Amino acid sequence: MRINSQSDLFQLISRESPKDVKRVLGISFFVGITNMGLIALINKAAGDVSNGDSVTVQFFLFALLLTTFLVITNIANRESIKSTQGLVHRFKMRIMNEIFKSDLAKVDSIGRAEILQILARDTQTVSQSITFLVSGCQSVATVIFLTLYMATISLTAFFLVGMTSVLLVLAGVHAVRNVTNELEVVARRESALNEMFSDFLNGYKEIKMHSDRAYEISRDMVKEARGTSELKSKLLIFIANFFNYLQIMMYAVVGLMIFVVPILSTDFSASVMQATTTALFLTASLNGIIQSIPSLSQSNAAARELIGLEEKILSKEPQEGFGAREVFSTLESIRIENITYQYANGNGAPRTAGSPPKGSQPFSLGPINYEFKAGNVYFVRGNNGSGKTTLIRMLVGLSQPTSGQIYVNEEPIALPATSDYRDLFSVVFTDFHLFKKLYGLNDVTPTEIDHLIELFQMEKKVSVTDGIFSNLRFSTGQKKRLALIVALLEKRQVIILDEWAADQDPEFRHLFYAKIIPMLRAMGKTVIAITHDDHYYESADYLLQMVNGQLVTS
Repeated sequence: MRINSQSDLFQLISRESPKDVKRVLGISFFVGITNMGLIALINKAAGDVSNGDSVTVQFFLFALLLTTFLVITNIANRESIKSTQGLVHRFKMRIMNEIFKSDLAKVDSIGRAEILQILARDTQTVSQSITFLVSGCQSVATVIFLTLYMATISLTAFFLVGMTSVLLVLAGVHAVRNVTNELEVVARRESALNEMFSDFLNGYKEIKMHSDRAYEISRDMVKEARGTSELKSKLLIFIANFFNYLQIMMYAVVGLMIFVVPILSTDFSASVMQATTTALFLTASLNGIIQSIPSLSQSNAAARELIGLEEKILSKEPQEGFGAREVFSTLESIRIENITYQYANGNGAPRTAGSPPKGSQPFSLGPINYEFKAGNVYFVRGNNGSGKTTLIRMLVGLSQPTSGQIYVNEEPIALPATSDYRDLFSVVFTDFHLFKKLYGLNDVTPTEIDHLIELFQMEKKVSVTDGIFSNLRFSTGQKKRLALIVALLEKRQVIILDEWAADQDPEFRHLFYAKIIPMLRAMGKTVIAITHDDHYYESADYLLQMVNGQLVTS
């Protein structure tokens, strides 16, 4: 757990938008001065009224101060809220940009569910915090200036209020730090609980079909939910009681000024009304500080999660250089030379060149040497865990090799791989994702789309209008057909298929190997397909086999 003496929320806002910090501090100073002026004016006018004097000038001055206060605070609050929303937007976009530039293994090690949850939950909490932050800062400034004003009324009351205010603020800051740490623990428990909910929903069919499994997962889910609820309840009860004590202390100070201070100061009775009025307004500001602390504690915990996520994603390793461009002419060959890749034991993160392996016997791939010639069809087979998918991920530039080099037309490519290199490939992964819209395919014609839909026997099930599929609620095999249609519409030189035919019915599987594969070869495409369909191996020009991380040609 990362402990920081500085507010994570303040650190995030000051780093992302320092102008907002200056604006909040400036408006808080103005609010404090204005409130002090208003209270002093009210006290002066009340004294004049009791003496029978005219208060016309004080009335117009009061109206002017009040109007100025209203206009400036409204403008400042509006700008602060708009800037904070922009801050959250920029942070989200930067995180997504860093994720795009990051290595696939790093994204897998963090976890997509955790990234989504933090971006959705914690950014919303931070975006809502600016109202409490502005209110809290204004209340602190008001307390400071009203305390100073109290010194002009009674030094005894000034010291009493000043010491109490300092104690309350210090107690509140201490509570924020402690509560932030506890809220972080609660957030972790809630994340684990959400994973159980996700597991329950994703495995709904399996749960329904096995009563013992349903009982055990329901028992674990209820146990975790109850534990998380009890932990959060204890924390919230502590927060409520703690701040209730602080409020009682504030009212006790007012009581002390009325009942005790006159005993200590003989001349206090003449200014007791002014001091009491000031103390009541000061109490209201302290109450505002106290009420904002729970929300700021949650926002501080959320900011800590956001900063932690950014630290996880930002890598000390070299990332893809978006400024550098690689130009590839007509593809003739892709050659991998002494390519290796090694997983750290346990967490699945890659081991980079020069770093020691973590744990014992981590899976390693390679060294592999092979050349893929353009226009040929390559089938890759191998047992589960032999390294087939890892090889493909390195080949297409999604994962960076631990060592070795990749050549295109005998020219070395930049590592980590650039988008120019990845643009050579169209890929349908085993765990593919099918977008409803044809993103990035603005140059395809309806005729091309309709031809491929008919070729893949989907014309009676789906259509494409304005680049959007009419329906995506299909079986896995039919979704794979649409994914391959999208891959072909990309018109790239290399087609990568990871066990694409595994979910096809026997008739269409035969059509795929007997018609579609020869069609791709005739189009000059280079096809690299992971497959276990040994009855159709004769459809390939070359058959490769992965055995314990080593590539064997057949």
